[in-house]
Amino acid sequence: MNTPFRCVLIGGESLLIQCAQTLLQRGHQVVALFATRSTIRQWAGKQGIRVLRDATALLDAGDLQPFDYLFSVTNLSVLNAAVLALPTRGAINFHDGPLPEYAGLNTPVWALLNGERAHGITWHRMSAQVDRGDILVERRFDLEADETSLTLNTKNYGAAVD
Repeated sequence: MNTPFRCVLIGGESLLIQCAQTLLQRGHQVVALFATRSTIRQWAGKQGIRVLRDATALLDAGDLQPFDYLFSVTNLSVLNAAVLALPTRGAINFHDGPLPEYAGLNTPVWALLNGERAHGITWHRMSAQVDRGDILVERRFDLEADETSLTLNTKNYGAAVD
């Protein structure tokens, strides 16, 4: 069994909840969370997870230190270097496209517009350069001829959870 760790999650979509639940079920501690959606903040509050006003609130939350990992899941904001430096073991980002070829935003749509036959998701370390950190896990999958943004995003969600 893995040694339990303390982490903070930042993001904005339901995948953030799924990731938090997976971490909790595996015995890890989610000490705080920042989410752009009120439904996610409400869920966190019901779980007893501290809800932060924004990502930079971590800089003032000395009582949360130290924590091992910062997970950025469906987070569209670039985190500053001071925030990225807080976790003792690393800052990790979920990216909804294969790296390095599909860095940036809206990668599922770009893949469809470019007529790609495959796509994927990437979990990578965060660095000062967006979507340039070391790749930790990558999952690639084939695209169907009639693939839509909805079906592709659903595949991304499933691959991220796996």
